Amino acid sequence: MKALVILILGISLYLAASAQTTTNFIQLSDTKTSHLVFPEQVDYVQAGDYSLVQAEVVPELSNLVRMKASQAFEKPVSLTVVCAGRIYAFELGYGNEAPIIYQAESFHAEDAQTFSGKLLPDGVLRNLCDQVLDKHRKNYRNRKVQREGIRLRLNSIHLHDDVLFLELEIRNRTPMAYDVESAHFWITDKRQVKATNVQEYLITPDYIRNKISRIPGYTTVREVFVFEKMTIPNQRILLVELNENALGNTGRKLSLELKNKDILQARKL
Repeated sequence: MKALVILILGISLYLAASAQTTTNFIQLSDTKTSHLVFPEQVDYVQAGDYSLVQAEVVPELSNLVRMKASQAFEKPVSLTVVCAGRIYAFELGYGNEAPIIYQAESFHAEDAQTFSGKLLPDGVLRNLCDQVLDKHRKNYRNRKVQREGIRLRLNSIHLHDDVLFLELEIRNRTPMAYDVESAHFWITDKRQVKATNVQEYLITPDYIRNKISRIPGYTTVREVFVFEKMTIPNQRILLVELNENALGNTGRKLSLELKNKDILQARKL
């Protein structure tokens, strides 16, 4: 609910700031349905007057907005759509020559500056993550683990202000795809086997760049997980767990241990 309130507030501020700019124009008809195609899932749709215009996300295809005029109208109607952290502001007009398909890529959009967490706007985090992925650095060659043809390695850690960017590389050396069930990060004791009272707690990334769910056979992927700055107390580690989604809980599980000195070696971004 809090994220929705922030999103709506951001949209209101954007519309107020861009009132004097050129608006994207779309023509609609009451005799046929038009569709607006976006590259990713649509997060928000709002028409200015639903008595004149019908606009909704297609339930079966979350990247598709279905639009149709309820009746002929003369005054323009607004339409706002948010997709992948971008705001699209449209002006809708009536006309019988309305196209059936509109491609969102052909229209102007602005960064929505939405917050999925508590650190930075999603657009800023996305750009910083892309900077990490563009560097192709492997600063932690010894921080890796391999099991049954799957290798998990820490490539780099970067720091921007008080934000940490952990770049992990997953390599599938088998012909079978690896379906990611979850990636967990735990602060836990170093010696869990001998400990009688193990204390651990889960830390959740504030942002994940690609949200990778499948690694095809003979493929290497890189992902960036974003956290608020942290240090690890003595005799404790940051445990990274990668779990495979498979029948009967038989999936391959990899665990990678990171130390406090690894985090303190983070490079400035």
